[in-house]
Amino acid sequence: MKRVDQDHSPPRHGLLIKLAREAQGISPETAAGRMPFKFSGASWRQIEAGYRGAGEKRVAVPGKPATVANMARTVGVTADRLAEHNPEAGEILREIERQEAQQAPAIPEALRTAPAHVRRMIDAALEDVDPEDRAELLRELAVDYEAIGRRRTRDTGQPHRPRHAG
Repeated sequence: MKRVDQDHSPPRHGLLIKLAREAQGISPETAAGRMPFKFSGASWRQIEAGYRGAGEKRVAVPGKPATVANMARTVGVTADRLAEHNPEAGEILREIERQEAQQAPAIPEALRTAPAHVRRMIDAALEDVDPEDRAELLRELAVDYEAIGRRRTRDTGQPHRPRHAG
């Protein structure tokens, strides 16, 4: 009896997630560590590739839609892009984005117009803050940021211009 070879090419959502991860220059282990739940680099690789094992022992690993959605979110893939390759995971990612938008505190104008590197530092700092405390912290940061800008303007006579804007 002749065995029919199966297609072992990665799923399209796996290729998209791998591309986004590699564009960020991070390993599967680093990406897995950023997931909102415990996840391993080996599992990340298997879902990107669509299988685990080799030869006769190769087994398909398509990834649960919720896992694929969280992987995509972790590496910055949008729900619309994911939905092109995995509609069910794309819908789950849309719901994740909706829920996060409802929970996200409003960013004060002073911080919204801050240079990108300042916003990245604020985003990184907020990851360790209880969601209930984020709005108050953002208000306090905005007050401090505006005070620094006013002080620099007063001291130099020039509006504050960051040395590094990217």
